[in-house]
Amino acid sequence: MKKLVYFLLSLSLFSCNNENEPSNENEKVKGELSWSKTYGGTQDEYMTGVVKTNDGGFIVLGYTQSNNGDIIKSNSMVDIWLSKYNSSGNLVWSKTIGGSNNDYGTSIIPTKDGNFVVAGYSASSDGDVPGNLGMHDFYVCKINNNGDILWSKNYGFMSHDHAHKIIETQDGGFFVGGYADYAGIEGTPGDGNHGEGHSLKGNKSSAKHGVGEYFGIRLDSNGNFKWYRYFGGTQNDRINDIVEANDGGFILVGYSESVDFDITNNKGSYDYWILKLDASGHLHWKKNFGGSGIDQANSVAKTDNNSYMIVGRSNSTDGDISKNTGNFDAWVIHVNDHGELLWEKSFGSPEFDAANTIKKLKNGSFGIVGSSRGNIDGTTNKGQNDYWIFEIDNRPNTGIHWQKTVGGNQIDIANDFIQTEDGFVIIGDTQSNTNDVPSNKGANDLWMVKIQ
Repeated sequence: MKKLVYFLLSLSLFSCNNENEPSNENEKVKGELSWSKTYGGTQDEYMTGVVKTNDGGFIVLGYTQSNNGDIIKSNSMVDIWLSKYNSSGNLVWSKTIGGSNNDYGTSIIPTKDGNFVVAGYSASSDGDVPGNLGMHDFYVCKINNNGDILWSKNYGFMSHDHAHKIIETQDGGFFVGGYADYAGIEGTPGDGNHGEGHSLKGNKSSAKHGVGEYFGIRLDSNGNFKWYRYFGGTQNDRINDIVEANDGGFILVGYSESVDFDITNNKGSYDYWILKLDASGHLHWKKNFGGSGIDQANSVAKTDNNSYMIVGRSNSTDGDISKNTGNFDAWVIHVNDHGELLWEKSFGSPEFDAANTIKKLKNGSFGIVGSSRGNIDGTTNKGQNDYWIFEIDNRPNTGIHWQKTVGGNQIDIANDFIQTEDGFVIIGDTQSNTNDVPSNKGANDLWMVKIQ
């Protein structure tokens, strides 16, 4: 299963004295394209994350069906793809992780001990995957700087369990979230050696839920299971991002299509659905945001005052949305630690625009990355979806500090970025082979650009 996700990315261009008052101390980033590179094979590659390495390079995560070109593997199934690059975007190493079935990498983070943890989901029960509990399992592995696996674990029930995001917690453990198909949530979940987890729904056999639940698992530093929780209704409810609160609790961000069970204030078709759990996984609060259309939250970043900037996409024109610029917009909301809406704002063109990733920048502002089909930065759209990069702050009247689009003649989706000493490296997917995209290896490729 491959899913093309529409995303948004932001670059930082001004520095801030504090998070409420941006200053003009630093010169504006010029927004020049420093370099542009594609990697992949003759089949599809989809990219999901990028992290910095201590040597100034970076590691990119995704998944691939190719077994040629820049991909080193022999099978024709989907595998997790990890690739390391130097600061100039040149390939250092390329490795795949998986087994004889399909395996997907969705989240990568650096750990406090200098290594990295990868999360995703797997249908395999051999190779690099220790087992399978039914259909797809959460899959988590720890790797070193060379991409060698230090440990790997799978968790789940008898049906579809898809991990979308992992974070390292204050105590050195991990919280991994995504969704579980409730039809498979029976008995004890997990890696075969942990005890009974706990649901907040009471008797699991009597809770009639639907096709996807918010599903989160708490792990220790070695990937051993501690507890799990799930929340949702009878329709699709899926975690896309997680952040740890200052009090050790967890903010879960995603979307809900449900109107029952744990969802009590549905606004429309799909809503942003934001939950806060305490450090033990007990539900502290839950909030829906949106209008009568489709509103899907993709990413969250914590501010200095323990509030949260949340981004996604929306085509609603009512409810919590004060303005729609046309079709889908990048919709940003700012909520406090109690889940109260501080402000919201839509960004975009009359065409299709979406945000997937938001990160806090060195200057205190926030970078956002995704895609746009519009003529959004004073230039003409280069094809279909272009990479869209912009920066905002967390003030209610924030505008776009700076923005840029880059792209080719086909679909280009920016999925993640890192801030470097002299700019930004943006990674995503491309089907293009013209304009800003230097070449196409075949089908969907990894495309990375450096903006300065």
